Amino acid sequence: MDYIGRVCGRTVMRIVFRTSYDTPIQVGEMLVIEDGASDRKFLVRSQDVEFGTESDDDKWMEIEAGKALSSHSQGKGYDVNGHGERIFKLVHSFPLGYMEGKEFKKTKTIPEHFSRVRRACPQDYEFLRPLMGDLSIGHLRSGDRVLDFEAGISGSAIPYHIGVFATTGMGKSNLMKTLALSCMASRKYGFLILDPHGEYFDGGELGKEGLRHSPFAKEGLEVYSSRKLDGAYSSIHVSSTEIDIPDLANLYEFSGVQLECLQFAQYKYGASWLLELLKRDVKTIVSDSGAKFGEGTVNVIKRRLESVFRFNLISTDPKLSVTKNIIEALHCGKVVLVDTSNMFETEELLISTVLARAVFEKHKALYSDKKEFDRTPPVLIGMEEAQRVLSQSKGTVFSQIAREGRKFKVGLCAVSQQPKLINEEVISQFNTLFIMGLADKNDRDILKSSAKQDLSMLDNEIQMLMPGEVLITSAFTPFAVPAKVELYEKYLERCRSKATSTKAISKGLDSQFF
Repeated sequence: MDYIGRVCGRTVMRIVFRTSYDTPIQVGEMLVIEDGASDRKFLVRSQDVEFGTESDDDKWMEIEAGKALSSHSQGKGYDVNGHGERIFKLVHSFPLGYMEGKEFKKTKTIPEHFSRVRRACPQDYEFLRPLMGDLSIGHLRSGDRVLDFEAGISGSAIPYHIGVFATTGMGKSNLMKTLALSCMASRKYGFLILDPHGEYFDGGELGKEGLRHSPFAKEGLEVYSSRKLDGAYSSIHVSSTEIDIPDLANLYEFSGVQLECLQFAQYKYGASWLLELLKRDVKTIVSDSGAKFGEGTVNVIKRRLESVFRFNLISTDPKLSVTKNIIEALHCGKVVLVDTSNMFETEELLISTVLARAVFEKHKALYSDKKEFDRTPPVLIGMEEAQRVLSQSKGTVFSQIAREGRKFKVGLCAVSQQPKLINEEVISQFNTLFIMGLADKNDRDILKSSAKQDLSMLDNEIQMLMPGEVLITSAFTPFAVPAKVELYEKYLERCRSKATSTKAISKGLDSQFF
């Protein structure tokens, strides 16, 4: 076993060890301290690194740096190695916990002074394996060193909501495709992906692959789109009878009187209230309300409804809708991709809201039938640019799902570059967070206050995360798990190889019977 340092202080929550100045060490490395006084193994993560010197002069390093600069300007060399062990590194780390035999416990004491420190290996984290679940997204990471240890989440975490947060270019879409591929492989969970950017179906750009390239796509993927796609898909249509007042309020800002008028129409005209508002003239509607609402109020509502019905996606036929088929596919454990990339934002938000509410209400209806509800798989609803619909704690179906979804086995997967714009009450409902690189301190602060683990020691690491590197915080793991998300194309190739091997074995077994 290669040891890289010895403990030299300080407290239970800040353990410092010394290592040689030429030992490479990074922020975010997973390390093991073997306690000299017991058989305990303390698991720690490096938080910061600084140089130290054995000189009595506090300014010795500054003086030597000046000498090196002077020697360089005179064309002379300067031998750093000549100082030998006089220069060293001090690594500041914080505890994750300790192992006593095979049992993981939270740290409540400090390892013995001068205990040996080594780098972690996969065997040190074997206790985590059952907690990594059945939905793989990559591998455990120590600094930028990737360990041979699969990392992911359990499908049981789906109803408790998932957040994927990172600035542009850090790998959010790659993570989502990888998660979707794991869902397709398992066929135990429904995953509805609302894609306003057109990145998921075919990869979105040259050299990338999408969900349609999955070996599980034929049986595990259904696609709906409002644009023409190069592959199997169905067109998107929803019925006007599926649109509710909160859906419209999510698109337009209505006054109190206008909302009352909409509520009156829904009560007065029943299931076809939207069509009736559209077909009837202003005077008739005013008369039907007993002149409670003025012509100006009704005119504003009718103009907005006319703009909604200009969308070719809204059908006046109650039977012409994709929601029933989508829900059936989700309940068969499929991934359902809804590509809204050629829609205007108003259209896209309306379709997303109607579909999300249809799923949620179906699960609420099934809840009263225990046998049927128990058979229903959890469903995850993935929403890009989630801050658009989660900025308020109430008023949208998405915020309602965030508050009530876990009871009905419906979870949100909110994807956002700006978690600070999501309502604090809503984001506190998210039990699993995938935190990738975030440069904005306000974004990091909101996640630190919402995460189910203490992230106060990880601020440096979050700032330094490279594309594809992630911290997984969850109520189901004892600490934030550092991981490297597998490149979707690489994961896809592994799945293809595995599928080919399975077919070959199956064919070989079949041939033995003939």
